[in-house]
Amino acid sequence: MQKYELVLMLDASLQEKDRQNTVSALEAEIKDCIIQKDDMGLKKTMHDFGQTKGNHNFYILSYYIQAENKDLDAVKKQLLYNKTVARYFIFKMNSTDEFFTFEALQTKLDKMLEDSDTKKTGQKVSFFMNKENKIYLTWKAIPILKKYMTRFGSIKPRKYTKNPVLVQKKVKECIHRAREIGLLEYIK
Repeated sequence: MQKYELVLMLDASLQEKDRQNTVSALEAEIKDCIIQKDDMGLKKTMHDFGQTKGNHNFYILSYYIQAENKDLDAVKKQLLYNKTVARYFIFKMNSTDEFFTFEALQTKLDKMLEDSDTKKTGQKVSFFMNKENKIYLTWKAIPILKKYMTRFGSIKPRKYTKNPVLVQKKVKECIHRAREIGLLEYIK
């Protein structure tokens, strides 16, 4: 069985009752597969999703699941024609990846950034060079991922970040995932 992260973006204009019905129906479908749940709450995205222009507010839920392909097909089938779900994403997790709750990770990273009094020289960002910090390499680590982007919104090359190749690929993957969900912008 493979581990996945299922991210749901629910329309913010829904009533609380409709949102709870949708979530409970999905959880009833995959209750055996769910390992952990992260309710990220109402978030403002950087770009539009859905049919209406200017729709930037979404209710985001994240599930850490362990499932087989047939279970994922059932989830996809249930979410495909669901009007309350604006978008959904299924990310495959490696055995080394950890699942973090959004709020706990944000507070931990903000504290780490305040405590770090190392001076940055030029474009170099060395947060993920430490082996202890590599576990925080996820799409939910928004404050750190912003440091790996230029002021125009592109990803800083490895030449400037001085990351090893595997770490730089993982940073790129995390930035792409955060962009898809709308927590980071494509261009400024």
